[in-house]
Amino acid sequence: MFSLFNTNRRLSAILPSLCICLLTFTLLNFQSTAANAQAVDTISGSNFSSDTTVKRFEIGLVAGASFNYLATGQPHTGANTGVTAGFSLNYTLFRGVSLQLEANFLQQGGRTVLFKDDTRLGLPESIDTKNVTNSSYILNSIEVPLLVHYTFPIKQSWQPSVYIGASYANTFNVKENYQKTGDLLPGEDIIATVSGSRNPTTNFNTSKMNFIIGANLKLPLTSRVQLLIDMRYLNGLTPSRENYSYMDKVGFGSDIRANSFLSRLGVIMPL
Repeated sequence: MFSLFNTNRRLSAILPSLCICLLTFTLLNFQSTAANAQAVDTISGSNFSSDTTVKRFEIGLVAGASFNYLATGQPHTGANTGVTAGFSLNYTLFRGVSLQLEANFLQQGGRTVLFKDDTRLGLPESIDTKNVTNSSYILNSIEVPLLVHYTFPIKQSWQPSVYIGASYANTFNVKENYQKTGDLLPGEDIIATVSGSRNPTTNFNTSKMNFIIGANLKLPLTSRVQLLIDMRYLNGLTPSRENYSYMDKVGFGSDIRANSFLSRLGVIMPL
C-alpha cells in the first residue's frame, strides 16, 4: 500500500511536466504545418472515398454539466452536480487515430454525512460539539486531460469516436454547503438545524489524477464548423481526501475519490 501510494504521488508530480512537453511538441508541429499555407493531408482508406482530405489539427470549445459522487469505503455518501468548460487541441496521427490535449475548468465533488460527538472528549454538549452534518462539496479544479481518440470510418459528415486517457487535476478551491442538526440546548429535547457554507480546501488534496473513458459525435453545422456531443466518465485514480471518517474518529477513516460523469456540447473547427 505504501509503495502504491508513493507511485501515485510520483505520477501526480510528473504528469504536468509530460503534458507541458506534449503541448510544446504539438505547437511546434502546428507552426511547421501552418507555414505550408493551407497544407492538408490526404488520408485514404477502404471506407472513405479516395479524395477525402482531413486537416491534421482541430480546435474545440466545450461546456456542460458534471454529475459527481464520492467513492469511498465509508458509508453515507451521495451525489451532486457541477459544471465544466474548456478547450481542446486535436492532432490526427493517422487514419482514424488522433491525440487530444485539453485544458478544462471542472467541478467535482459529492455528499457526505458526518456523525460528530466531541462530548466523548469532555467538551460540553451543544449543537457544535454533538450533531449530524449533511455536507455537499464542490471541488473546483483546473484539469489537463491527454486522450487517444479512435474515429469510426462510417461517413464524413457523421463522425462517432471513442477515446481513453488520463488527466491531471489541480484543485484550487473547495466549497462546502452544510446542514447541521443537533440539540439546541443541553439537557433539552429541542432539535435544531443550522445551514451554512465554508471553505475546507485544506482538507482536500491539491493534486490528483483521473482515468477517462468516453465517446462523442461530430455533426456538421457549417462547411468548417462541427457540433460536438460528448460524454465521458472520470474515475479518480488518486484520493481527493485522505483518512476521512464519517464518525469523526482518528484511525477509522479511509480515502475518498471524486468520480464524475460529464455531458458536454461544443463546437469543433479545423485549423
